Amino acid sequence: MLKKLIAPLQKILLQKKLCPACTSDLTIIKDRKPKRNDTEIVTCRCGRIFIYDKDLDLYRRALLDEIE
Repeated sequence: MLKKLIAPLQKILLQKKLCPACTSDLTIIKDRKPKRNDTEIVTCRCGRIFIYDKDLDLYRRALLDEIE
């Protein structure tokens, strides 16, 4: 039940390009590693890892197999 309350808030924060954990701005983070097909791996200062899709201009949480 708690997940049903938190998930929409996290989605809104990601749409605003903010980290759901520490609410820092993901657009100004300098720890970016280019991946493939217009995507980047972005590591927030709190340690969470996100995937940025340049075509869609969208951030999302990285899966375990995408990190390696």
